[in-house]
Amino acid sequence: MEAEITNFKEYYDNRIVTALIGLEVDINKVEIIGKEIAKNKNVEETFIVTGEYDIIIKVRFPDYISLEKFIVNNLNSIEGMRKSKTMMVLSILKDIYMR
Repeated sequence: MEAEITNFKEYYDNRIVTALIGLEVDINKVEIIGKEIAKNKNVEETFIVTGEYDIIIKVRFPDYISLEKFIVNNLNSIEGMRKSKTMMVLSILKDIYMR
């Protein structure tokens, strides 16, 4: 039986963290916001999409704390941001950029 993770900050503290983040933004600012977010060195991919979200980004950070700061300090401060949903990657089965 595996141990239950109760403290995600402790668990992810010294691990590279990959996440997919769905963003709902003001519709007339989608491209501007997407380009602004894409400038961040930890944002690996930025997609303007249809469906529930307007933008989906793939990010990779050296640790959980860096991801948390990005979400709280960067994403939440962008004018036109409505909401976001972060999906932590548990395991990577295929990533063409990882060698």
